[in-house]
Amino acid sequence: MANGPSANESAATSANTSGQPNGNQSADPEPQPKPDTPPDTEPQNKADYVAFEGGLRAYPEKQVVEMDAWLLGSQTRPLEYLLVSPGGNTHESLFATAASGLHLKRALEIIGLQEGKIKRAGRGYLDKPTGDRVKISVRFYHMKTGEETIARVEDWLWDHNTDANPTPVGWIFNGSFEQYRENINRSIFEADMKGNLIGMWRDASCVLDNDRDDAYMPDIYSPHPEADGIPKAMRGVTPEVTLIFEPMPEEENK
Repeated sequence: MANGPSANESAATSANTSGQPNGNQSADPEPQPKPDTPPDTEPQNKADYVAFEGGLRAYPEKQVVEMDAWLLGSQTRPLEYLLVSPGGNTHESLFATAASGLHLKRALEIIGLQEGKIKRAGRGYLDKPTGDRVKISVRFYHMKTGEETIARVEDWLWDHNTDANPTPVGWIFNGSFEQYRENINRSIFEADMKGNLIGMWRDASCVLDNDRDDAYMPDIYSPHPEADGIPKAMRGVTPEVTLIFEPMPEEENK
């Protein structure tokens, strides 16, 4: 004759069928918040530009490079550079950017520009830099009208030798260079090691350098504070601008 369930077995069965968890069951997990939906961005394979870190964009078909930058206003001496990156000589530059020098070089190559095959050395060298000539403009919001405006970068500079704006001949795609560092067993791109990307007083480590006749001398250039509509920059105030690089038009390529 079969024995029926014991009192203990009956109690366990009753607990399991009552809908209440026993010691071997876990409670339902708490609902988790849904992840934030990422902002809509244009897929790189559908965009008409190649994007780099630091707000740098190369448009191959338009032959234009655009770079997000800031207008600096705390210079304490004449300009030695037009553009620097973090770690560069910000007190001697008109603009700063978060983009790297190597990426600027690659972006210029994407739009068909070629760096100089002959490399110079040092600061203030006498022989002019070699490479393709590059026109640089700045897009900004006009201080008086508030309208988006584009001007040649030379309009924001002053040449104390000629007491005028520098001649609008652009800059030369010098290309900088790499140097092998034995202590880290790799090569370093010189423009990024120093943080100086575009020279006013000639610097062979820059990606773009100045081939104007007086550019081998220091203390020649300064910001032009009376440039039309230039945003007000001062210590702690760095207006956002966009630098535009393009091949120098043939009729202007002197």
